[in-house]
Amino acid sequence: MTDISVIIVTWNSSDEIVNCVNSVITALRGLVAELIIIDNNSADDSFALVNKIEFPQLNAFQNSENLGYTKAINQGIKLSKGKYVLLLNPDTVLNNTSIKVVYDFMESNPAYGACAPLMKNPDGSVQYSVRNFPTYWRMFCEFSLLAYIFPKTKLFGSWKAKYMDYSLEQDVEQPMAAAFMVRADLLSKIDNMDERFRMFFNDVDLCKKIYDAGFKIRLLPSSVVIHEHGASIKKDRANMIRVWNDDCGKYFEKHFGKGLLMIWLKINLKISGIIRVFSNKK
Repeated sequence: MTDISVIIVTWNSSDEIVNCVNSVITALRGLVAELIIIDNNSADDSFALVNKIEFPQLNAFQNSENLGYTKAINQGIKLSKGKYVLLLNPDTVLNNTSIKVVYDFMESNPAYGACAPLMKNPDGSVQYSVRNFPTYWRMFCEFSLLAYIFPKTKLFGSWKAKYMDYSLEQDVEQPMAAAFMVRADLLSKIDNMDERFRMFFNDVDLCKKIYDAGFKIRLLPSSVVIHEHGASIKKDRANMIRVWNDDCGKYFEKHFGKGLLMIWLKINLKISGIIRVFSNKK
C-alpha cells in the first residue's frame, strides 16, 4: 500500500516548483509514496519543468483551463492511492525529515484526522500559519482594526492567534493547507474539499469538517517547512483579493446562514477589498 500521496497544484509556478519537488523527493526517502502534480493551465513552463523531474511515482496532469485551486486539489485526491494525503503548495521547501515526522505522528495517533508542520519564512522566522475558525466577532475585530492594535490578545486577536507559542506541539483549529497531511479515508468520508470555494477558505472549511467529524488537528513544530507565503497571490493580487472576499462570504453563508450580519460582512469585505487593491497600487 502507498503510504503517502503528495498533491501539488501549480499555476505559473516555474520559479518555485523544481526546488519544491526536489525537497519532497528527499523527504520521502524510506516511504512508499506517489507525487501527483496538477497544473492549472500555466502560461509559463511549469508543466514542462515538472515532466523533466525524475521520480518513479510522479504523475503529472495539465488542465486545459484554470479550474481554480480547490477543484484541482480534488482532482489530485481522487487520483491518489495513499493512506495519507499531503497537500502541498509549490512555494514550499521541505526539510529532510518534514514528511517522516508528520507521517509517524499520524500512524501513532488515530484520534487525529490531520496534522501540520511548522511553517517558516525564507529568512527563518516563524510564519503565522495557524488561525482559529472565523466568526462575525473575529471579522469585526479585523475590520475595526482592533486585531491590529491588539494582535496578541485573545479578545481582539483570536482569529489570527498571533499570541500562540509556535514552539509547542499542540492541537489547533485551522493551519493553512500550504503543507497539511490528512487521512485519505477521512477525506473520502467528508467529501474532500468543498468546490464552492475557488481558492480561499477551502482549507478553513476542510478543517471545520474534520472537527465536525470528531477528529482533531495537531501542529508539529518538529516538522519544518519553508514557505514563501503568497507567492501565487502576488502574481494576480487584485483578482486574488476579489476571490478571497467572495470565498469568505461563501464560508460565512455556509456555516452561519444568511441575514443582516451577512449583509454587514459583504459591505465590509467590499470596502476593505477596495482599500487593499488601492494600497497595493500606490
